[in-house]
Amino acid sequence: MKFVKIIKNFHSYVVELNRPEKKNAFHPEMIKEITMAFTEIQNTSVRFVELLGAGKSFCAGADLEWMKSMKDFSFEQNKADSLELFKMFETISQCHVPIIAKVQGHVMGGANGLLSMCDVVAAEHNTLFSFSEVRLGLVPSVISPFILSKMQKSVARSLMITGRIFSAEEAYHGGLIEFCGEMSEVDNFLEDVRKSLFSAGPEAVKDTISLIGAVENCYDWDQVKELTTDVISKKRISPEGQEGLKAFFEKRKPEWSVKK
Repeated sequence: MKFVKIIKNFHSYVVELNRPEKKNAFHPEMIKEITMAFTEIQNTSVRFVELLGAGKSFCAGADLEWMKSMKDFSFEQNKADSLELFKMFETISQCHVPIIAKVQGHVMGGANGLLSMCDVVAAEHNTLFSFSEVRLGLVPSVISPFILSKMQKSVARSLMITGRIFSAEEAYHGGLIEFCGEMSEVDNFLEDVRKSLFSAGPEAVKDTISLIGAVENCYDWDQVKELTTDVISKKRISPEGQEGLKAFFEKRKPEWSVKK
């Protein structure tokens, strides 16, 4: 891959956006590479994925040259292009392992959509964010369902309709990220996250991700009751659940624990 770097570790993957000279801005080939990377991850048994941006900025959103080339696109051409972008976000959202992200510099436009798919996001304190689409006469349309499923809706609404630049602290209070601080503090926070994930039952983590998605899509209370009681009952008698309980009572590390 040319615009996305993948580092495969024994228990994790690193996916790094790799257009630092363009602040890792999206264009069609990069979008396809991101989609391919997360499609590949679906078929692995890694504990988690780390999403990074090379250089001084995480991602500046859509590439301006790409946007310029689309000026004369027909509706049908724009629709096909937008479907590829939606496919990328959808593929990431369906990832069955946790995604953690470290961001810095700038997070603009569609880059916020990437963060909305992550389970844990930590940002350097001086990172700048913006839903910049409206400032170009556009709409943050494709990312909207993913953003609204993570952020506080009133905060997201205000930021989306104004397009104003906001701080890492505002992103934290609005629910887009989980931590902000000096880069050394960010690194320490993420190291603690890694240790926690290495200590958790890998199947339990995946099942929890699936459960959260399923509960969010339940609109009937009896359905929620059936789903949640069924899941925990199966986990209690599963090999991993049995090993976890046994290790707890024997005051030892479970077999799946990875020393870090």
